[in-house]
Amino acid sequence: LRSAPELVALAYWFRPAAIETLHQRYRQLAEHGLLRPRGVAFHIAPANVDAVFVYSWFLSLLCGNRNIVRLSKRENPHRLALLTLLGEVMARPEHADIAAANAVLAYARDDGITTELSARCHLRVVWGGDATVQHVRSLPLPPLATELVFANRNAWALLDAQTVLDASEDGLKQAASAFHNDAFWFGQQACSSPRAVLWIGSAAQVAAARARFWPALAAELARRGAQDEAAQLAARLVSAHQAAAEGAVTLAGALSDWPLRLMTDSFSPALRAQHCGYGLFHEIQRDSLDGSAALFVAEDQTIAYWGFAREALAAWACGLPDRAIDRIVPLGQALRFADRWD
Repeated sequence: LRSAPELVALAYWFRPAAIETLHQRYRQLAEHGLLRPRGVAFHIAPANVDAVFVYSWFLSLLCGNRNIVRLSKRENPHRLALLTLLGEVMARPEHADIAAANAVLAYARDDGITTELSARCHLRVVWGGDATVQHVRSLPLPPLATELVFANRNAWALLDAQTVLDASEDGLKQAASAFHNDAFWFGQQACSSPRAVLWIGSAAQVAAARARFWPALAAELARRGAQDEAAQLAARLVSAHQAAAEGAVTLAGALSDWPLRLMTDSFSPALRAQHCGYGLFHEIQRDSLDGSAALFVAEDQTIAYWGFAREALAAWACGLPDRAIDRIVPLGQALRFADRWD
């Protein structure tokens, strides 16, 4: 699995020590009562980030629920390797009870099947875009069932220009590596992968910091042997031209660059809607944190930051618009999952 860093991260998240930490936390919650499973959980997984289905499924399994997991028909080698491993483990005699209480299915979009499965669940978990969530929500649930949805979200990188300028060469390399892990795993398709970069500092500071940071990222991509793909380049070009048609962006560098960067004054609804991922970044500059709160909206989920004190971020977060931003994490931890999400 070394060729699939997202699966290595998945394995690390569910290592025995992490499960024991979860166990102790919820055991404390149960000291004055009894925690019981909800019942049957029906998980509808996203097609673009396959490994995500395991996180919600395993957490539900650890809670004692019985689970039905629906995967798309889209296949890839990493998913096949993962499902093969899971099948081998669940076939062991000591796991017969777990195997009997969990089903992983792949079927093409079929409202009849989804409605039948929904009628038998106590909890429906939907991962996907807004259109997927709206469509699945149109399919009935039992009156006492509940639903968790993970719809379209956006993420940001928040960088302090002076910190970039002051960083040692090793510090800059570490930051570039952390940014790569946040943005380039999953092809920048994950809900917590930064698509916009907010620079804090004067215009001159930001210009100098950008001139230092992006070459460091390019060196990191080269060090890892990362390869751009023709289809991803084409998608970036389409998104960039759509953004230019809005008249709201300035190209930084060349259209053939990877990553491709567009300077803008705000991450508008139009820019968000046409963002393709795959190494496309919108860059925004503000003189101070205080002047940036209006940039954020309810669909913004994660901020990965570098160069800010926790106290300053906490004070700033209190002034954000309603529902904007669920998670503020250090650079390199944007994709780190948690049992409480969104």
